[in-house]
Amino acid sequence: MGRGDLATLVRICDPAGRTRGTGFLADHHGTVVTSHEAVDGLSRVLLRAPGDRSWLAEAGAVTPLPESGLALVRSEGLGVRPLPLATRPEIEPGTYVRIEAHGWREARVLGSVAVTYTAADRFHDLDEALALAIGTEGAEALRRDGRAAGSPVLDTATGTVLAVL
Repeated sequence: MGRGDLATLVRICDPAGRTRGTGFLADHHGTVVTSHEAVDGLSRVLLRAPGDRSWLAEAGAVTPLPESGLALVRSEGLGVRPLPLATRPEIEPGTYVRIEAHGWREARVLGSVAVTYTAADRFHDLDEALALAIGTEGAEALRRDGRAAGSPVLDTATGTVLAVL
């Protein structure tokens, strides 16, 4: 069991309850961090936490940040503990991390790369995205149904969030 197993995540759903991705609380004010992909094109976002807790976030509570590949969602009453965010400016290649992709999996940071993210309305160039060595089974889990989108990338040594899938 690694530090990632202690993280409680939130499911990001469309208003009908279909899972679009994952998110995590970043503070005690109820700010959920997720990927832009998980909320892209939705007018409202349904957040589901363990224990049958949920929150329907209206459009004004969602801050899309497509140029960073992220989104912030204001919530209340999810009863989930926030995850600590890393403050270091760079993640060294070789760092071991944990991600949630159909279960917690370990991966190794290879470095950072520039990527293009395709949103519903346009393309966004991201200057830095982490390249991870995760193995075939892990890579397939990432592609399977999109639920890993928005998952935190956790440092195995400290449990801090280094990035977002």
